[in-house]
Amino acid sequence: MKLPFLQKGTSQSNKFLSLNINSKEVRGLTIYYDNGKYKIIGTGREQLENGSVRNGVIIDKDDVVRAVKNVVIQATEELEEKVNNVILGVNGDLCLGLMTTIRFKRTANLPIEKSEVDNLYDKITEAANIQAQNEYLEISGNPDIALQNITSSNVYLRIDGQRVEDLQGQSGTTVEAAVFNAFAPEYHTKSLQEVIRKAGLNIMAIGSEMYAFVQWIKQHSKGQEDFVLLTLDNESTNVAVVFGGGIASTKSLNIGFSHFVEGVAEKMGITSVEAEKLVKGYIAGKMMESESAVIQKAIVEIADIWLSGLELLFGEFSNVKTFAPKIFITGYGAEIKDVLSILKSEPWTKTIPFKSFPDISKVNFSDFEKISDATGKVGGAEWLGNVSMSIIYEEIFGI
Repeated sequence: MKLPFLQKGTSQSNKFLSLNINSKEVRGLTIYYDNGKYKIIGTGREQLENGSVRNGVIIDKDDVVRAVKNVVIQATEELEEKVNNVILGVNGDLCLGLMTTIRFKRTANLPIEKSEVDNLYDKITEAANIQAQNEYLEISGNPDIALQNITSSNVYLRIDGQRVEDLQGQSGTTVEAAVFNAFAPEYHTKSLQEVIRKAGLNIMAIGSEMYAFVQWIKQHSKGQEDFVLLTLDNESTNVAVVFGGGIASTKSLNIGFSHFVEGVAEKMGITSVEAEKLVKGYIAGKMMESESAVIQKAIVEIADIWLSGLELLFGEFSNVKTFAPKIFITGYGAEIKDVLSILKSEPWTKTIPFKSFPDISKVNFSDFEKISDATGKVGGAEWLGNVSMSIIYEEIFGI
């Protein structure tokens, strides 16, 4: 795996911060790594001023720096030492993931040398960049958006039809390589770098949150190599299609948890802040029956729009002939019980080529078997993005 933002010379401290910056707040965890296990030893969260971050894009850097500093103070206040190293995740609405495959014949059945491997990956990187640029042009209509490769990982390597772990030193005449790459707009990665620098911290890595989620799911569900990951985040729904344990492609829909909140606000004639409190109370089962009925009706109405968008989104996976009949769903929006029941009961998959009606499972904190929470504060789905990024620590140091 390649992480372009790995800070060269970073020492292998066993404590690090996992930060998540979204449109509402900054959330942070201090994580301690020990012999293959992770322990959450500090948490912090700080609200952002309205408009400081829009659709994941940092607008007011000074406010985000303020929030990051406060989160780090909260997340490290019980510790005797400073923790400066940070892993940052980029959400699916700002991160385009795709798999690039190259297959070629060699003229001689000689061991593959490093120069040949390097040349192969250069070609894959070039092809992936062209693919990503074309997709962003379709999405945004802007041909001038510069993209940055933030995650690159082998999906599979084959020589003469046999899977291998590494190409170098192997012999064969037919070589096939499939590599997953994730791209984010360069203006966003530069903003993240500037914010972290101004907050007095050190970036260990910036990576794809969807990629990290997939790695955790593979560890938890042994043998589950083909599936769909669906994250219902605050402002977007993100879908990753996984085959053979590698992400084939990702897509994003601009409907998320906040749109369900807005639906409730409009239905009840209240502010979004008040509506969010009610929706969270509804999720916790603490609402009166009369209020619950109104909230549920508003949620179901938005869910109908969401399902229609989801159908269209799956149709955009033009390179996928059939989808695996296993869906993992996560994100704070997945905590709304009506969303899960509608996904399981409505015939929305009839127009989508699933091999059979999908089995849908919600990803919970308890599924992250290698990580524990010493603070007692990190149980909800809203923290799972931070938790998922911790797995990149091992990949940074080749553990």
